[in-house]
Amino acid sequence: MIISEELAAFLQSGLSITAGTRDAALRPDGARVYALRVQEDRERLTAYFHAKAAPAMLRNLADCPLLALSVDRPNDSRACQLKGTFLGSRRGRASERALVEQQVDGFLTQLEAIGIPRAMTAGWLFWPCVAVDMRVTELYEQTPGPGAGEPL
Repeated sequence: MIISEELAAFLQSGLSITAGTRDAALRPDGARVYALRVQEDRERLTAYFHAKAAPAMLRNLADCPLLALSVDRPNDSRACQLKGTFLGSRRGRASERALVEQQVDGFLTQLEAIGIPRAMTAGWLFWPCVAVDMRVTELYEQTPGPGAGEPL
């Protein structure tokens, strides 16, 4: 599945991102993702989780290597869902911190635009990160409206 250039720009703009996995007993689990990096081939991406949120996700991905990301831009509700397979994980690199900070700032700017002040998010921890690589196999439109649920 190829991620278009336009969608890649959207995904990397600082959004509300939630990841979903399941364990071997089919129990769901979710965690906030703070940033995404679409890889050059536009078939893979890296999701950056805070290190404290990563252990449960990584245990689940060891049982079932399927991962779903729900992505939403708060100020206009543009949204999409990405599904794919887990490729691996590692600690976030110091060289990636600026990317994560930039996307967190973009998300906080979105929240401010809908009336949520930064003071309400001051305690959010987004570094250190665990970088989770996935191959995207499915893309869906989730923006409210007639096309919601359709493949992208």
